[in-house]
Amino acid sequence: MPFLLLFFCLWGENPPAYADAKPIAKGELFPAVTFTDALTKDARSYLGIPWKKKLSLKDMKGTLFVFEVFSTYCLSCPKNIPVFNTAYAGTKNDPAFKGKVKVMGIAVGNTENEIKQYNKEFKVSYPVLTDYSFAAHRALGNVRVPFTIFVKRDVRGRCVVVATHQGVYDTAEEVMKTLQALLR
Repeated sequence: MPFLLLFFCLWGENPPAYADAKPIAKGELFPAVTFTDALTKDARSYLGIPWKKKLSLKDMKGTLFVFEVFSTYCLSCPKNIPVFNTAYAGTKNDPAFKGKVKVMGIAVGNTENEIKQYNKEFKVSYPVLTDYSFAAHRALGNVRVPFTIFVKRDVRGRCVVVATHQGVYDTAEEVMKTLQALLR
């Protein structure tokens, strides 16, 4: 049963309010969440991650990280795929970004099989991490999807949120301009 249908079946027309849910914001440290995805060799190479059972942001190589938080059940989320496919290709090939910027998705409430099908259907080119248990989603403040988080590693090695964006982007140029400004 699709997640939203299940949600409304459980809660009816008046789901519980989450007044205490506060999305992660600029200036906060990115939470120490881990993922157990079976990423491809290319995806692990791109992220600079050694082959091991669990992975986290601290394991990834780079300076600036872009997380597109989405769900396969979200109707708006596929609109961001061309934007982030372009950003991924641009950061992977442009010498100004190469090795410094990493673009990836976090699929909340989805299994690896759902993501494989979604990636195939919508031609997702960037790595996608699954958050089937919603652990990362809770740690990020139960954000509404799509939600984009820009994280920069500071001089002490801490991963700090430097920008966020709620909703769909109009163009990949918006993301690329944000990346250029954040790399300065």
